[in-house]
Amino acid sequence: MTLKLRCEDYGFECQYEIDEEKSIGTIEKLRNHFEEEHGIDYTVEAVTQMIQNRGHSLESIKK
Repeated sequence: MTLKLRCEDYGFECQYEIDEEKSIGTIEKLRNHFEEEHGIDYTVEAVTQMIQNRGHSLESIKK
């Protein structure tokens, strides 16, 4: 199952999007994007919480 993450869903005016298999690597990619493109250094835990707040369960994210 894939996880679709769009930067604009997290409050940024940005067209960056990830659409790939759910994994901790997907969370890392989004975290790295936030840091490199927006200058915000979120922890993996913070990004995971943001994704959960958008309706994804922790179990489904980290498979």
